[in-house]
Amino acid sequence: MTMNEPSGAKIAPIMAAERIVSMAKQIGDFFAPYPPERRTEGVRNHLRTYWEPRMRAELFALIDSGESGLPQHVIDAALLLREDKHSKPGYYGPPKA
Repeated sequence: MTMNEPSGAKIAPIMAAERIVSMAKQIGDFFAPYPPERRTEGVRNHLRTYWEPRMRAELFALIDSGESGLPQHVIDAALLLREDKHSKPGYYGPPKA
């Protein structure tokens, strides 16, 4: 919030919710054939490495609403990322075997 914004003003989302969900589903689809642990790590690593913090915050809000329509492995990966508060930004590469 800037000094010129009235308190309680809503900040416009960075991207439409439908686009966030669509992108997250595409990532989930890419990693879907992987074994479960690698699948979750792959989605988490992609979100951590390539998604801007505001995009991740919007994804978390959609998940918290319970109506995201995302596959469970994408939700699990996002929640794992949110719990990892000591994560350093940067490229983490594909999940290791």
